[in-house]
Amino acid sequence: LPVEDHYNLGVAALTKEDWNEAIHQFRIVTINFPATSWGKEAYYFLGVAYFQADDKDMANQNLSSYLQENAHPTYFEETFQYKLAIADAFKKGAKRHLFGYEKLPAWMPDKDLALSIYDEIIASLPNNDIAAKALLSKGDLLRRREEFRPSIDAYNQVIRKFPKSEFAATAYSLISRVYLQQAQIDVHNPDILPLAQINIKKFAQDFPRDEKIQKAEDMLHEMKEIFANALYDTGQFYERKKQPKASVLYYHTATIQFPDTKVAKSCKERLDALQPYADEIELTTK
Repeated sequence: LPVEDHYNLGVAALTKEDWNEAIHQFRIVTINFPATSWGKEAYYFLGVAYFQADDKDMANQNLSSYLQENAHPTYFEETFQYKLAIADAFKKGAKRHLFGYEKLPAWMPDKDLALSIYDEIIASLPNNDIAAKALLSKGDLLRRREEFRPSIDAYNQVIRKFPKSEFAATAYSLISRVYLQQAQIDVHNPDILPLAQINIKKFAQDFPRDEKIQKAEDMLHEMKEIFANALYDTGQFYERKKQPKASVLYYHTATIQFPDTKVAKSCKERLDALQPYADEIELTTK
């Protein structure tokens, strides 16, 4: 058939949500008539059809081809909306085809591809809400990979580029989550705490009425419990080692640095039980 007939059959198949037929028709157009206006436009619809058919790898490849083949793409923003959804799918575990070939099975998870798509979106539409969503998703993926510093950097970009938006408020809240996760992993690094406190202070200044501030405060308190518990556990370790002076030092530090925690009460109980050593530590501290 003439190229326009295959193109129109593909559009009709999309309308009927017959994704396989749409893929078939648009592949004919892109393979056999790539230099025509129909061929260049067909890449977008082919990408959409693959997306709806749940082949995110081929969807991304064809959407990229659409951007490459068209100097002024008609569906520019829509393409990146699909790309954002594709990146989110890869973030959640969607699979790629072996070596990028459609006929080979799709069994390769690729979260690095998700990151590259997020970066592509951020660079292409830097001031668009789509970029804010891409930055939030990128920060979340980096947090899950325990790449905490880059994750916070992504969230801070949202705050800088979209300062008074709901995206910025969400970014502040998610930074608190990053610090909490970091504290859960690095329980002997209380230096994380002042950074979390600074984040909440800025959050409250920029969005004083946002309900997520309380959640951030709750996460900060949970961090204090984590660090206090680490000190308590160390104190317990030295008690078992029959080194009461060392244990008292950790109990005392927990009560001074984290007085409003539940763990601090347990530390005070141990200090009472080790009173002579506790008095010596208190005098030394003074």
